[in-house]
Amino acid sequence: MRFATTIVLLFAFTAGRAGESPVSTATPWARGDILVASTVMNDPNDDHAGIGRLFQYDENLELKGELWLEGSTHKVGGLAFGPDKTLWAFAQLTPIVMEIGPDAKQKPRRYWSPRMLSSVTFGADGSLYFGEHMQGKVTGHPSITTKFPLLPRRDVIGDGVIEKFSQDGRLLKTYRTQAHGGLFGFLAVTSTVLTDADTRMIYVSETGPVIKQYDLVNDRQLPDLAYFKDEPRVPMVLVMVPAADRNLLISTGFGFVVVDQKSGAILRHYPIEGRGWAAIAPSTDGKGVIVGNFFTGDIVKLRLADGVITQRANIGQKESLSGIAQFPG
Repeated sequence: MRFATTIVLLFAFTAGRAGESPVSTATPWARGDILVASTVMNDPNDDHAGIGRLFQYDENLELKGELWLEGSTHKVGGLAFGPDKTLWAFAQLTPIVMEIGPDAKQKPRRYWSPRMLSSVTFGADGSLYFGEHMQGKVTGHPSITTKFPLLPRRDVIGDGVIEKFSQDGRLLKTYRTQAHGGLFGFLAVTSTVLTDADTRMIYVSETGPVIKQYDLVNDRQLPDLAYFKDEPRVPMVLVMVPAADRNLLISTGFGFVVVDQKSGAILRHYPIEGRGWAAIAPSTDGKGVIVGNFFTGDIVKLRLADGVITQRANIGQKESLSGIAQFPG
């Protein structure tokens, strides 16, 4: 771990113990800057609760600063840059949607939905599509200590839908998508990719084996794009993002795959040593991929041409890294 990162982390934990407010050192985004969701997990009674934070790295994964987020109470992820260069971030279990301007300043909170929103995809007409992170009635699991909030005046944590909003926050449409649920059944629309001139939404449920798709024009479920049962290269689907060529980059825990967004076929497999590789983002030059390890806090930048890791860093905390995005400039 780099010395600068060590200093940042020591300050963060010292400030938290002393009851002081940590100071953000992030600077306005520069082209190629890599933003990493690195929540400080500091609640012994809730393994998903913590202080929202983003690390800012340059394109070579050298630490530049950190941004402390306001309003979130639980793990932050789902990072994505919008067409206006706003960085979007989600704390599903708070729940809250956060927007950060290219000046590295958090914008005033806008209320979108009572649902636990997980990701955002941007339509060509300016509309925003949010995926709902949870579905069903289960409010917890024996493997975790956190509890999932119910929707107001209902006995469910979510319906697993996609909601379409206008830029000014008006709900335009709710798509009743069918979500796989992942290993535990309660994970719903956790990653989305909008394609085919904004007529088809491709989406996954984290930890599941399937890529699903939805016809937005005719408001109907489409046949699954891919089902990876007994496929050793894809033990599970974790996070999905569009590649520069509009194919799909999908992290699998043990690396990632490139999938044809038309046929669902695996075009290339990139194994990475270890397990826990979940957060993923394409590099701005279209030649590489940035992948983060949830378990270890490692971040690697990898060349698509040959799979070689060219840069590496570590956030200094385990089971925290939950999102990566690179600023396109």
